[in-house]
Amino acid sequence: MVVLDIYGKIERTTISEKLKLYIDNLPDDWKETIKEEIYEEIRKIEFNRKEQMIKYGKTYTDVFDFTIAKKIVETNIGNTKGYTLSTLENCIDYIIENMIFIEFDYDYSDMPFFDWTTNFFDGRFCEGDYSEKLVKLFNFMNPEKHGRAHFNVIYSSNNDYLSVLPRVTSLLSYRIRSGFKGFKTKEETIYDLKKCGECLDSFLQTEDDYYKLDFIVEAINKNDDYKHYHFLRVFTILEMLLLNKKQRTKEIDYYINPIIKRIYNEESEQATKLLRQMRNKVGHGDFIGFNKKAYDFANKYMKNFQFDYSEYSHLNWILLHTCCLLDDILKEVLIDKFNLDKYFEAVHS
Repeated sequence: MVVLDIYGKIERTTISEKLKLYIDNLPDDWKETIKEEIYEEIRKIEFNRKEQMIKYGKTYTDVFDFTIAKKIVETNIGNTKGYTLSTLENCIDYIIENMIFIEFDYDYSDMPFFDWTTNFFDGRFCEGDYSEKLVKLFNFMNPEKHGRAHFNVIYSSNNDYLSVLPRVTSLLSYRIRSGFKGFKTKEETIYDLKKCGECLDSFLQTEDDYYKLDFIVEAINKNDDYKHYHFLRVFTILEMLLLNKKQRTKEIDYYINPIIKRIYNEESEQATKLLRQMRNKVGHGDFIGFNKKAYDFANKYMKNFQFDYSEYSHLNWILLHTCCLLDDILKEVLIDKFNLDKYFEAVHS
C-alpha cells in the first residue's frame, strides 16, 4: 500500500495502461491500518514531548492535535459539507476517507508478456510494493522547466518509518506548517501523474523495454550510496539507453558530451573521457587506476572546491561530486527517452 500526498474523493483513475497502474481512494480494508498508524504516531509524539520537557524543560516536537488536524482538513481537502469536524477522531476519519493511493491491478490476460510467476511489477511479500519505486522514478525525472508536481508518499507498507520519525502526521501537517503557497491542486497533481503514465507507456514498446524499465527503477530506488557501485550502476544505465549491442563503450562520449558541455564548456571532452575511464577502471576492478583517474578529474575540475575531511575523505568527495554529475546526465537522458518534453511541454502554462 502506497498513499500519496493528494486528497479528495476521486473515481478510479488509470495512470499507466501498459503497467495497469491506477490511483483511487483507500479500500476499506486499509483504512483501519492507516488509522492505527496515525494514532500510534500521535502516541509517539506525545511521549517524545513529555520526555523532552523532562530533559530540556521545553519541547522540540510539534504537537498533532485537533486544531492541527482540522487545519489539515481545511487546507488539504477543503470540502467538508455534510461532515462534522468536532473532534480529533472526526478529522482523522475524514482525512482517511479522502486519502488517495497508487497501485497495480492486473488481469493477467491484459499483460502482454508476463503472468503471476514472472511479473516483477507485482507486489510480493518479500519484494515490497513496486508502485513506490515508480513514484521515485517520476520524482527523479522531475525537471524544473516543466513545473511538475513532486509526488510525496505519506505512507508506504514497504517501510517502518515510526522508528525514524512520525512520517504520516509530519507529511499531513507539512502544508500548514511550511507556509508555502505553491502546492499543486489535486487536479493538477493527478494530471501530472497521468502524464507520467503516458511517458511510461510511450517507452514500453517491446518485452525488452519492460526489463529495461525494471532495471532503471531498481537502480534509482537504491540511489543513495554515492560511491563506486553508484558510479558503475548509473553509467551502466547510460550505456543501456544510449548504446546498441555493437557499439563500444567509448562511443558513449558522443552522446553525453553535449550534456557535460553545458557545465564545462570547451573542456567538456576531457571531463567526458575521464568519467568513462573511471567507469572502465572500476568495472574491471582496477581501483588504483580508478583513483588515479578520479584525482585527475578533481585536479582539473574540482580545483576550486573546499573539502571538509571531517565529513568525507578526498576520494569520497570526488565520488560524491561525480556521482551527482552522472545523476544529472542520467536525468537528461531519461527525460529524452521517456519523452517528457513531449508530454509536459504545455503543463500548467
